[in-house]
Amino acid sequence: MLTWKRSITLAASAALLFAACGPNLAQITEDLIAEGRNDEAIARLNRALVLEPEEPAYKRLMGIALYNKKLYSECVILFQQVLADDAEDDQAAYYLAASYEALRDYNRAIQYYRLYNELTFFGEYKELVEARIKLLYRQQLEAEAQRALQMEQQLDVARIPNNTIAILYFENKGQKADLNPLQKGLAEMVITDLAKVKSLKVVERIRLHEMMQEMNLGESDLVDQRTAPRLGKLLGAYRLVKGSFFELTGDKINIDAFVARTRTGELDVTTNITGSMQDFFRMEKDLVFKIIADLKITLTDEERASIMEIPTENFFAFLQYSRGLDYEDRGLYTQAYQAYSQAASSDPNFSQAKSSASSAKKVEQIVGTTTETSSGEKSTSENSSTTSQSNSSNRSGSAKSVAPSVAPPPPPPPPTTNSSAGGGSGTPGGTGFGGGTDQAMERATQSSNQITNTTIPGTGSNTNPQTTVISPLKAPPEPPN
Repeated sequence: MLTWKRSITLAASAALLFAACGPNLAQITEDLIAEGRNDEAIARLNRALVLEPEEPAYKRLMGIALYNKKLYSECVILFQQVLADDAEDDQAAYYLAASYEALRDYNRAIQYYRLYNELTFFGEYKELVEARIKLLYRQQLEAEAQRALQMEQQLDVARIPNNTIAILYFENKGQKADLNPLQKGLAEMVITDLAKVKSLKVVERIRLHEMMQEMNLGESDLVDQRTAPRLGKLLGAYRLVKGSFFELTGDKINIDAFVARTRTGELDVTTNITGSMQDFFRMEKDLVFKIIADLKITLTDEERASIMEIPTENFFAFLQYSRGLDYEDRGLYTQAYQAYSQAASSDPNFSQAKSSASSAKKVEQIVGTTTETSSGEKSTSENSSTTSQSNSSNRSGSAKSVAPSVAPPPPPPPPTTNSSAGGGSGTPGGTGFGGGTDQAMERATQSSNQITNTTIPGTGSNTNPQTTVISPLKAPPEPPN
C-alpha cells in the first residue's frame, strides 16, 4: 500500500510527464487566440493568473486577447507590466504603440513605435513602422492645430519664447510657374539650416502646413499682413520669416526675405540676394547666415560647418524634391515617391531624396496607391483591392490631405526576446530585467525628444491624449512570421 508521501510524488511525476508530452497553457491559449477564440483564452488566463499572477507570458497573452477585442485601455496596463519584467520585450512595445494609437494618444503611440524599432531586428517591418510614425505625427500635428484654434483666445503672444521662429513659404513673384515647387523647397532648406542653430527653436514645415489647412489658408494668404501675425501666434512663433523669389534676365534669380516679430510686426531683418541659378544653393546659405547675423546670434564652428553642408548642387534634382514635398503634403504618396525618385536619379548623391523616396513608398504600402483626379482631389485604393475612396476637399486651390479610414495595425512579428511560460522573462535562458518599466519608459522618451520639443506654447502638452476626432490609419501589410 502506498504511503501518502509516495502518492503525492507519483502524482507530481505524472503531472510533469503530462506537461512534457502535451501542450502547456501558453501554447493552448496561443492557439485559441490564433483561432479568434479570445474569450476562451481570457477565461483560461484569468484562472492561470490567479495561481501565477507574476507570469509575464500569461500577461502578454492576456494583453493580446484584450487587444483583439479592442479593449485597449485594459491591455495597456498589462503590456506596461510586461515591460516592467522585461525592458527588451519588443512585442509589448509594439502592442502598447498600437493600443495608444487606437486610443488616439499619438504622442505615446509614436514613442512606443520608436521603442519597438529600437528593440526589434526585423528590418523590413522597421521601415513600415517608421512610415506609420510619419503618418501618426502628421495626425498629431493636425490635432494640435485644431486644439490651437479652439484655444486661440487664450493664447498669450507675450509668453512665447523669443527664440522661436517660423519660416513661411516663399512666394513666387516671377512668371515661371514651373518654379512654384521652390516655394516649399526653399522654405524647407532655410528651416533645416536654422534648426542647426542650438539657440533657436524652429517651427517645422509640416506643422505650418497643418495649421494652414485648419485655417483654410492658401499659399497666397501668407503674404496678407493680417494673416501672418495670427498664424505666428497659433504656431507659437516669436518671429516670422517671409520671403519671395523671381527670375531675372538670363539665368539670374533674386531672393529676398525679412524677419518680423509676430506681436508688433517690427522688422528685425531685411535682406536681398541675387545670383545665377547655378549658385542657388550658395545663395540660400548666404540668406541663412544673413538672418543669423542680423539676429545677433554667435555660431559655433560646428554649427557653421553643419549649415554649410549642401544636400545637392543639382537644381533640377532639388526642384523635383520640392515637388515631392508638395505631393506629400497633399497625401499623394505615389506621386511623391515618383518625384523623389526623379530627384535621386538626377543626383545619386542626393541622400535626402533617396530616403524620402523610400519613406513615401512605405507610406504608400499603408495608405494604398494614390491618384489625383482632374479636380485636384486625392483618392486612395488598396493595391490588392478594387475599393477606393476620395479623401480630400479643395482648399484655396489645393487639396487637403485627409488620413484614410482604417483598422488598427496587425500583430507584430515574433518577439526578439524569449519570454515563454516557465522560463522567466528576459533573454533566452530566463534571465530577467528587474525594474524594466523605468528603462523602457526612459528609452521611449529619449526616442521621442524631437516630438516633445515641438510643443506649441500655450496650446497644451503633447503628452496628453488627443480628443480630436481624426481618421485612423490603414493597417500595414502582414508582418513576417
